[in-house]
Amino acid sequence: MIEHIDLYTYGGWNDKRGKILVNWAGISAGFAAGVALGSFMEYGIHKYFLHSTPKHLRKIKYVKGMWHGHVVSHHSNYAPDDHYTRDDTNKNEVLTFSWYEGFLIVASATAVVYGIDASIRMMLGISVALLMPEVIGFGLAFAAYYAAYEWLHAVMHVPNKWRWICSTGIMKVINRHHYQHHLNPSTNLNVILPLADYVFGTKQQLPKEKYIYADAFSH
Repeated sequence: MIEHIDLYTYGGWNDKRGKILVNWAGISAGFAAGVALGSFMEYGIHKYFLHSTPKHLRKIKYVKGMWHGHVVSHHSNYAPDDHYTRDDTNKNEVLTFSWYEGFLIVASATAVVYGIDASIRMMLGISVALLMPEVIGFGLAFAAYYAAYEWLHAVMHVPNKWRWICSTGIMKVINRHHYQHHLNPSTNLNVILPLADYVFGTKQQLPKEKYIYADAFSH
């Protein structure tokens, strides 16, 4: 017998024995919103930290290192059409962030969402808890989005290890989208979900004559 229902707490509701039941609706809603927000986070980091990094930020050694590693190293060594995929000329180039950088990105984004969500709850007179379903959903979405970004980006540049994935329709779409970014770094700043690219007008289709290069390892 359910004692009370509370759609805003982690448990969602408690029974008479005090058992906490997970509020899957809240978590799911947070996850869906987190995936969408993840597209804009990815876009912002990619554009303003890895490409069009403001000069005042480039004065920070760490940020300058990120910018140099991406714009100068990654885009130069994985340049289309001949070196978009790994070969002897770029085999020593790193394709992923360090493990702690991924953790910091996900944790920081989740903390910001927690603060915003807690503020909204207080304004609406809704209780604030350490674990709130929508924030849990956001955090899971950010982690999943980041993991997908890192893995699929590596797959696109080292496709010989993942031919079965590269041959799928969805992977061809994602890879062609990213190939265009390497042709023109001011376009297609999203890697996974190009929602932000569409919103900010940076989405650009890869010319069909380039498909033969982008799809080279999909057969």
